[in-house]
Amino acid sequence: MNTINYKNILAVAFLLIAVTLAMLVLQNPQSAYGSIRVGDEMFATSTAASAVYGATITGDTLIKTGVGALGSVIITGANTGVINFYNATTSNVDSRTGNTATSTILLASFPASAAAGTYTFDVQYTTGLLVELESGVMATSTIVYR
Repeated sequence: MNTINYKNILAVAFLLIAVTLAMLVLQNPQSAYGSIRVGDEMFATSTAASAVYGATITGDTLIKTGVGALGSVIITGANTGVINFYNATTSNVDSRTGNTATSTILLASFPASAAAGTYTFDVQYTTGLLVELESGVMATSTIVYR
């Protein structure tokens, strides 16, 4: 005869409580610091017209390899430079995998004497983030990327 008694009810209740506690203890939520989760933070690097004021770019500079995102470019001091941002690790088309054309990997471009301001892109790159000073003198700027 199957009868439901208090021992069976207590055993099932204890089992449910044990499973619930195990689920709560074994969860590993990501900690949030500020308004973002760990791993989602942005990084920044600065550029200047000359080494006296900080990091200067005179040609091609690889900022990051691999997958990421170009968040924004903050120009604080305009200059005569034409600045291009590419989804690449090199500006040499012969050195790229598949000889990808430069026009297809351009993420952003700033003309000479671009106005000071914040330019938001939030665009993904898959190969790397390459900054090229095509001509002129580099603007004073902050490049924000992930």
